Amino acid sequence: MNLFNTNMPELIGMLLGFTLTLFVFSYAWGDNPFFRIATHIFVGVAAGYATVITIYNVLLPHLITPLLSDNRNEMILTVIYLIPSALLLTKISPQLSKIGNPVMAILVGIGATAALGGAVTGTISPQVSATIRIFDNQNIANAGIILIGTLSTLIYFQFGVPRKNKKSLPKADIIQGINWVGQAFIAITFSALFAGVYFAALTALVERLSYIWIFVRDIFLPAILG
Repeated sequence: MNLFNTNMPELIGMLLGFTLTLFVFSYAWGDNPFFRIATHIFVGVAAGYATVITIYNVLLPHLITPLLSDNRNEMILTVIYLIPSALLLTKISPQLSKIGNPVMAILVGIGATAALGGAVTGTISPQVSATIRIFDNQNIANAGIILIGTLSTLIYFQFGVPRKNKKSLPKADIIQGINWVGQAFIAITFSALFAGVYFAALTALVERLSYIWIFVRDIFLPAILG
């Protein structure tokens, strides 16, 4: 691939990717203006993209279009929804922020309910079901390890006893022993999660280094050497 034989949009995109990659890698020598330029560009692009998505997927179809439609019921319903949204904007002003408190309370309540329902139906229930179903398999040893890890972790979070108070509670030594087992399973879990994050970052690093090498080998050097 030659630098002068590449079409202009593709060339500009490749040069921007190469330049921004070098700007990000410059953080290896400490914070500098090039790294800050790259981070500001990334944040600005992300904010712009989120704004465009909000406008075209939320505001236009659910606010502007219903208000301009001929359906009276749809217009009335949109106005009803628009009133709490307008009240929420009063949170910007310290003098008028109390007006938006009821709307904020509704949003917090809905968010907490959705988070709690998601945690129960999306995390706790599937884990309990998976822990029960694993005993249907032939490998009882693995099922026993998973059951011990689940129970010891739950006991650690629910019945954890501070070391200074462990003599004041009955069977504190047993609880403390189970806590150690739960802590071991938590440490293994966090180690696995950290390893996954590390390998994902390492994969991204290798991909960027490979991109720089391919750009220099196939595009930059042939353009310089003619």
